[in-house]
Amino acid sequence: MSTNGRRRDGDDDGSVDGYVDGYVDHHVHFLSSVAASVSVDVSGARNVPGVVECLSGAHVKGWRGGVSGGWIRGWGYDDALLDEARHPTRDDLDRVSAKGRPMVVHHRSGHVAVLNTAALRELGVEEHPDGILYDRHDLLGRVPRLDQATLDAAAAALSRRWAAKRIDGFVDATHTNGPGELDLMARWSRDGVVVQVVKMMVGSAHVDEVPPFGTPLCGAVSVGHVKLMPLPGRTDEVEPEVTKAHDAGFPVAVHVVDVETLQVTLDAFSKSAPPAGSTDRIEHNALCLPEQVEAIARSGARVVVNPSFLHGRRAKYERELSEIERNWLIRIRSLLDAGVEVRAGSDSPVSEANPAEMISCAMAHPFVPEESVDLSTATRLLSW
Repeated sequence: MSTNGRRRDGDDDGSVDGYVDGYVDHHVHFLSSVAASVSVDVSGARNVPGVVECLSGAHVKGWRGGVSGGWIRGWGYDDALLDEARHPTRDDLDRVSAKGRPMVVHHRSGHVAVLNTAALRELGVEEHPDGILYDRHDLLGRVPRLDQATLDAAAAALSRRWAAKRIDGFVDATHTNGPGELDLMARWSRDGVVVQVVKMMVGSAHVDEVPPFGTPLCGAVSVGHVKLMPLPGRTDEVEPEVTKAHDAGFPVAVHVVDVETLQVTLDAFSKSAPPAGSTDRIEHNALCLPEQVEAIARSGARVVVNPSFLHGRRAKYERELSEIERNWLIRIRSLLDAGVEVRAGSDSPVSEANPAEMISCAMAHPFVPEESVDLSTATRLLSW
């Protein structure tokens, strides 16, 4: 099967090789990136009033549903980078001149959203005290989606922007992916809307509803790992979810941003092996103790890091992490030296899908220079 003149072959791990050139972004959220591209960009705001000002009088073409002309969707604030060091609230958003319209503003991480009173009313949770929703995909799933023509056009534009940066493949690591998202991406590939080779991770809740791991869907799209997103305080669910996915024939990719979750994940990997010929993944691996490096190597898991975070979140890391913790941050060289397979992803839309930036950041770790790698090694992080 060919895509843009490049051969696509699946190996036992479900990975894709055969490229003659181009890069692979190993961790993106494509639908979120598409939605962000047609949302009100509030990422430049430096305080809560600035976020509100960006949204004032805004109209997003194609965003249908809601009241008084449709919903307003904003994206890109980071509470840690705002002067007040807090999230906006429903009261803040209600001060926007278009407050009669439902409004949702998404945190840059994708894990938090803030709704105004009109939006909370639309979703049936008007009594919510501050409108700040943490990982409430059950509620946010009720927000009207973009109309199909707008969604298709935005997806095509984003795919081509990535292609212009020589991104020829990507892994969609969204933990809510199910049959609908797989069907949509397959159609986009078939119709030439998306021109990259794509692996689509799936949510644990959907393992019985989707084709087996590695199955080609249409065009250059195939079924990827089961993505696990442990919630804070719920790491006890990691082990049974890992076992469930393995028993269903899927390797897993676990969202790991702290040493506790990493340890729980490694313990789970030691008790349950992925299907033959496949490899589990550790996503982000933001903080990793020295002794955990060897444990990762023993597990056989692949680690997918986000080098661009070292640039985009540097001020946040300096403010929120101790000097010792910064020494544990986004390891690359030490993992490679231990024999761990390491790849890189942007986490778009959290950071821009920009291979040049990822390579540059991998070559110049700002906190631990010993974790930096040379140009050839950094480039290989963006290969299949």
